[in-house]
Amino acid sequence: MKKVKFFGLAGIILLASGAGFSSCSSDSADPTGGTGVAGQVVKTQFYINIPYKGNNGSISTRMTAANTQNTGDNSTNFLGMVHTQMYAFKGEPSSTGNTTSVKAIPIGDAANASSKDEWRNVYRDIAIPVGTKNLLLYARANKMSKTNFEAGFLSNPYESTTTADATELSDLNFALTQIESTKVFSTEGADILNALNLVANTSVTKPGTTTTVKWSEIDNVDNSDLGTTNEREALKERYKKFIALTSGSAKSVKILIENLKNVINGNNGVEDDKLMAKEIVTNCTKALSDLESSAAKDFPRNLNLPDGVAKVKWNDTNKEFNYVTVTNAGSTTITGNLIDYTTITYPSELAYYVNSPVKVSPNEITAVKDLPTYDKWIKNTADWSNYGDAVESSTRFVALQHPVQYGVACLKSTVNCKSPLTDNAKDVENYENDNSITVNNSSFPITGILIGGQPKKVGWNFEAAKTVTTNEFKYTIYDCDMNKGTNANLTASVNGTAQPNYTLVLDNKDNSDATSQNKVYITIELENNASDFFGAEGLIPKGSKFYMVGELDPKATSGITQPNGETLDHVFVKDHTTIANFTITNLKKAYNHIPDMRTSKINVGLAVDLSWQDGITFDVDL
Repeated sequence: MKKVKFFGLAGIILLASGAGFSSCSSDSADPTGGTGVAGQVVKTQFYINIPYKGNNGSISTRMTAANTQNTGDNSTNFLGMVHTQMYAFKGEPSSTGNTTSVKAIPIGDAANASSKDEWRNVYRDIAIPVGTKNLLLYARANKMSKTNFEAGFLSNPYESTTTADATELSDLNFALTQIESTKVFSTEGADILNALNLVANTSVTKPGTTTTVKWSEIDNVDNSDLGTTNEREALKERYKKFIALTSGSAKSVKILIENLKNVINGNNGVEDDKLMAKEIVTNCTKALSDLESSAAKDFPRNLNLPDGVAKVKWNDTNKEFNYVTVTNAGSTTITGNLIDYTTITYPSELAYYVNSPVKVSPNEITAVKDLPTYDKWIKNTADWSNYGDAVESSTRFVALQHPVQYGVACLKSTVNCKSPLTDNAKDVENYENDNSITVNNSSFPITGILIGGQPKKVGWNFEAAKTVTTNEFKYTIYDCDMNKGTNANLTASVNGTAQPNYTLVLDNKDNSDATSQNKVYITIELENNASDFFGAEGLIPKGSKFYMVGELDPKATSGITQPNGETLDHVFVKDHTTIANFTITNLKKAYNHIPDMRTSKINVGLAVDLSWQDGITFDVDL
């Protein structure tokens, strides 16, 4: 989801009164002195301090240059803050105590600022209630008309509370958005099923009779007039392989039908007397033509879903293919170990958050030199001993003590690849030996990454609520807007110089009574541009998508590096970057579909090196 670049955010929010401004408003009385009374507000100027433009080198907060708001240089790469909203509290907001704000304070977008420079936006006439001791601030990066895959998407709970005086913390939930939760695959992919069933149920009439012979029965001894024993057995084996296919995307189905057609047709076409073979080729040709003109020709890509969510299975009773549906995602007993496509979401968007005590002064402070130094402020080492802790009627300056941080986390991932790679031909096809697949830097383009173990939503503090149990971390983020960098495509690198991809995610801390934090499974979506090979469950033909899974375990005893000065116990931590370096070491555990990333049946195929960059990094062998 790039095209958006992180920078090391250390935004500082200041509020200071404007000289000569009246402090009255339509809904409050003029403050007259002292601490004021209930309902009074102090009107202020509001300063936003964001260090960007040439200052990246001095930033020391946790999300640094490896994140999606940093282009790697000192140019103006800050995306801007929009939909800025504050909530005033009389004390520390808490899910167990101080749960209701005194006032919602809409700030709006940077464009509404009365003045600007490289470091600050100034907003006039911001009304803050007397007695305020803490402020919650939320904001978004400017998405600049980018799509939900390019810039992510989170629900905005404060769109409807911009003027509310009393807002409950429980109402401030930031939710991921499901990509598709209503479409039925048997309907959307009906033309694909029809094409498969047309080929699978191929039949012919025996010469000189009215007897119909099905492809599935071609090896019967009384069908000797339809070919030699070897020819009929070969066709029967092709039938068995065809009905064993599981990939239900339009792309995979077209490749498989085309391959079947070419194998049976041979180099010189089918002889006229080979009736069954000739009819199979005819039905393959029609199936391919029908698919090419079908509305489902790009299914499920036309629904913005990855190919691997579409899985089919042959029903031998009804003699037809059907789409496999998931009714109990995450279960260890689920047939087929398939992900529930309704739980796949867009990535998170770049969201800002801070919960901070206020620091106040009766003095008008307008000069930067009169403020705590920049470095000390963003590092929370500033001396606030001369400032008060609560807004009074005499207050002329208000500052947030704590720096703004990211409310979301970031996954920085790379994929490297060994060469040659062995496949799974020995186990799945009873070959004498596994095949050896030679690969290069263009063999496996990376077309997406799926990140499991996500909560559907987080609360006011950008963490999952205590009532969200472990088995509810069932959502999967799908990022298909790969950060291509300077290359035309992001690919699994053979020479060890893999370019990173960045994906914004939610904090996955389990705040329930769980005794330990969850592992997270990451699935890499790749395209096979090398050659046909056999994966975990069967053939993965050239040109089709395949999927490899890596496990991120924050409690791993090796391959993990903690950030300096911190010990993190869960994979994705807000305001941190988690680094996962994946390595494909063989193709034995490559899937042609996306497995359920919560089930214990997953075959992990990626080696992972995990650490936190001021966040966590995993090194994973696939």
